[in-house]
Amino acid sequence: MTLSPLDYAVIAGYVLVMIAIGFGSTRFARERDDYLLAGRRLGFPLFFGCMAAMAVGGAVTVGGAQKGLTVGVAGLWVGGSLGLGLILLGVLISSKLSRLRALSINEVIERNYGAGARVLGAILTIVYTVSLTVVQVVSMGSILSQIFGWDSRIAMLVGGSVVVFYTFLGGMWAVTMTDIVQFVIKTLGIVLLIPIFALASPQVGGLSGLIDKVPAGHWDPWAMGFSGTLYWILLYVPGLVIGQDIWQRMFTARNEKIARTGTILAGVYSIIYGFAAVLLGLAVLAAGVSVAKPPQTFAVGVETFLPPGLAGLLLAAAMAAAMSVASGTILACSTVVYNDLYLRLVRGQRDAAVSAPADDREALTSSAVQRNQDAQERHGSSHEVWVNRGIALAIGLVVIVLAVVIEDLFKALDLAYGFLSGCVFVPVVAAFFLRTVSPRAGMLSLSLSAVGVAGTMCYGESGLAAEAFGKKAAADWAIGGNYPIMVGMTVGLLVYTVCTVLDTHRRPANLQFDDALPAAVPAGTTTDDPTYGGKNA
Repeated sequence: MTLSPLDYAVIAGYVLVMIAIGFGSTRFARERDDYLLAGRRLGFPLFFGCMAAMAVGGAVTVGGAQKGLTVGVAGLWVGGSLGLGLILLGVLISSKLSRLRALSINEVIERNYGAGARVLGAILTIVYTVSLTVVQVVSMGSILSQIFGWDSRIAMLVGGSVVVFYTFLGGMWAVTMTDIVQFVIKTLGIVLLIPIFALASPQVGGLSGLIDKVPAGHWDPWAMGFSGTLYWILLYVPGLVIGQDIWQRMFTARNEKIARTGTILAGVYSIIYGFAAVLLGLAVLAAGVSVAKPPQTFAVGVETFLPPGLAGLLLAAAMAAAMSVASGTILACSTVVYNDLYLRLVRGQRDAAVSAPADDREALTSSAVQRNQDAQERHGSSHEVWVNRGIALAIGLVVIVLAVVIEDLFKALDLAYGFLSGCVFVPVVAAFFLRTVSPRAGMLSLSLSAVGVAGTMCYGESGLAAEAFGKKAAADWAIGGNYPIMVGMTVGLLVYTVCTVLDTHRRPANLQFDDALPAAVPAGTTTDDPTYGGKNA
């Protein structure tokens, strides 16, 4: 790939800014809630920009352009399904979720289904967050290898190391600051400049030229067929509703109105962004540009249509898309390891209200002294920040190694959402909408659906499915097919329903505890501030 010195300068400048932000944000990440949740006090502009940046990553940017080249506008289901998931989250449960001053999704699981379910949920969440981070590192490697001509493994090592470094230093404050920069770059580069320059190119000939030069089948939104379209809906929509990375970003909002509105608008933004990425793939096809490998579509399109300087900005935007998601998922994974495994299994800590009877929960907050003590304990010390940094660094290194080994963007994406959507969706969503829940139902649903997803994937990959159904049909059973998610969700729903009906020891769903125990109040803020659960809230 041939770029001008100005393009290289733009890309190098972007990377240096990310590293500088990592150093600068360390002064904000002095306590646990600052490191993990940016102090839980983001207003609308920051929250919306960060949620939008967090949502659209390498799969939508690089993968969307690839789908535009290979299947046309049907590739919009990649970003479109992701956007629908965010909109659904914002409409259905964002208000309840923003009042849960928790650290992870698995706190909700334990409050309703017990400690064993929390550990299992943590393992499944770790599989999801690690796999999703691998997707982003592979995307960064693809872009950097095209820019500099590096071996893809070296490129993944370099790109992944930058993300791990600034996430390790500044935590959620570093992620927030870098996400805002990345949101601006992605919006300017992908959403605005790509449509303008691609359609203005003489090789494309405007919108009319694009329509004439692209095969008619590429304008069919159902070109992937029912199975292919359903796959993206099953992959993204349930996963976005219950993703730890998305939930953790939700917990950073100052109040529920900001969380709800920002999440819905981020969903709309994701659909628009996804369309812009697909449009680039269509323009490459219309221009008749040769692409050696489909994953290189984005980089080839940028080199073809963008002038010097702007080409570097667009490639920086693509890296920004991958980096913003990677930093968020690394932090999400480290939060789960710290909060759900380290604190519980190593330190032996236990939330009092998790095991308290529903009628006794108000007694936990009978005095202002108790409330402040609980708040300070949850806020954490500077020592805990370094524990979290160590966990984030270890996870980042593991992710880079896995990315080098896997080197397949969509296979890692399939693993990420396959276990999340197929296993965790049913019991978590049930806790938000049912008045009573069965701990046995939750635990069995998580366990058996995980067996169902893993078993279906193994069956599809082993070759037995090909012998039984033929090679083409067997793809539906393997990693990347519909059946693993469908089997997992079906098993989970049936087991959960039957166990709930038969269980005579159901208990009230527990989603109220964190309204009583607010997060720590930052220095200089009075306890009357409704943002932090004061008496005027």
